[in-house]
Amino acid sequence: MPELLARVPRRLAVGLAVLAGLLMVALVAARLAPGEPAKAFVHRAEPPFNFIYGDRLEPAEEKRSGEIVALEERRGELFIQSFAVRGFSVPAHRPGTVGGIMPIVGDTQIDALARRFDEFELVSEGKARINEVPGYELIFRARLGERRLYGRVVLLPEPIPGSRRAVALELLGTPVSGAANARDVGNNGVLKLPLRSFRFGVERP
Repeated sequence: MPELLARVPRRLAVGLAVLAGLLMVALVAARLAPGEPAKAFVHRAEPPFNFIYGDRLEPAEEKRSGEIVALEERRGELFIQSFAVRGFSVPAHRPGTVGGIMPIVGDTQIDALARRFDEFELVSEGKARINEVPGYELIFRARLGERRLYGRVVLLPEPIPGSRRAVALELLGTPVSGAANARDVGNNGVLKLPLRSFRFGVERP
């Protein structure tokens, strides 16, 4: 084999090496390129907010009580994943102390999730931050019929001193969405974009 390589003209060997490098760059670029065009949702009423999402998510046929926007992906009747924003009010508090009451709000949300989903199991809870806005998140798993369901709920108070307005970002995914566990929901795949792009206000940076 070394003898065969030695007979390859140097110019040809260099050309093959360059070609291999170009192919590798193309493969990496294809992997990193956005897989789908993005759309923007803007809510101008109180509390104002906006986010970006891909075209695999479409408006849900039905919204749950309190939901401002609900998007989902389905294959026929098969539920794949969803992203929804629900408005709610936090208890009255002194300016600058909202962070201290979010675990209490989280307990209320946990109770509601446990009543809503079969075999609900809280995986973790704790502080969260979305685009510099501090909040609180719940990560859980449950059952959707016979299928496994993973979820993440991020509770974000409106970043205005004294405001009692807040939103709950609800992300749900099944293994068909590519989520291997509850922590994958919102960290990978289609739901990562709307979660990470969420901002209060109507302007994008």
